[in-house]
Amino acid sequence: MDRWAKYTIFALTMTLASDVALAEVDYILEEKFHAELAKAEQGDSKAQYAVGEMYEKGRGVGRDPRKAFSWYSKSSQKGNMKAEYKLGLAYLNGTGIRRDYRKARDWLQKSSDKGYVRAQYYLGTLYEKGLGTEQDLDKALQWYKQALRGGYDPAAAGMQRVAQLQKRRQEKIARLRQEALETARKLQAKAAKPAPPAEPAPPPGTKQRILAGGWKRHDRAVEYLPSADTQCEDRGDHIECQSKTLTRNIGMADISFQTKSTLSRFKDDGSFKVAYRNNVLEVTITDEAFASSGAKVPVQTGWQETEHKLTCTFEDDTRLNCRKNKLRTIKLHR
Repeated sequence: MDRWAKYTIFALTMTLASDVALAEVDYILEEKFHAELAKAEQGDSKAQYAVGEMYEKGRGVGRDPRKAFSWYSKSSQKGNMKAEYKLGLAYLNGTGIRRDYRKARDWLQKSSDKGYVRAQYYLGTLYEKGLGTEQDLDKALQWYKQALRGGYDPAAAGMQRVAQLQKRRQEKIARLRQEALETARKLQAKAAKPAPPAEPAPPPGTKQRILAGGWKRHDRAVEYLPSADTQCEDRGDHIECQSKTLTRNIGMADISFQTKSTLSRFKDDGSFKVAYRNNVLEVTITDEAFASSGAKVPVQTGWQETEHKLTCTFEDDTRLNCRKNKLRTIKLHR
């Protein structure tokens, strides 16, 4: 037998051995899955967590993020801190469930309070970035330190990021303080020279206060008032606004749309009216299970029939209270 024939036989033998080994691994994982599933169905918290992890990673069973989330939920009901962490991570990343930063923070907080270092790290990132909560660099640093003390090395990079953010913030404060001092000096210099008394400027009217812009809801630009996402024009007795193309997720699909609004009835007490409609430009299904079901998305392209109406009143120059469709209250700010 020549050299190449021997090499070919050797290669075929190794391939066959590898396939047999992989088959044995699959069999072992499947057996482990069924064993853990039996215990999980009897209410064993550790087994419920294990089954969730197998569904999450596709070990011994087909990968299924939704079933993973379901088993983690069952395990968390008995206080399993790892399952609580997994639920927080699922809400943070939108894996197996719709993304919800506030719920992510709540679950990561539960796990962190029990000392789970991975949860402490990700809770730190939420405070660092202001996701699901107000940005708080001191709390972010606190949780990063706890995670690092517990042996989670990536927390060191988080501490460095926070230190840089705090440094830039301090530099900004120092710069603003210096600018304030310069302004004070200029004002003192002007005060040394007598000037004729100036007539007090009339307070801005309701429409002018609206047009000052920058309106937000939960720190996100509002599409029906003057904001970073809209272009508005003063038409005398009313204001017309049109948003840029925006995208929202409704669970099973992403919706691209534009909003057109009319603001009117400006009163001296700071109240005014808003009416707006949405023009859906594109609907993109993002949920594979929904797409395969054959069901229709409840939103169609084109101008929507519903016209939303709000009655808004200034609480102060930076806050608005609005009543939408006479049903619910919305608070806006800039």
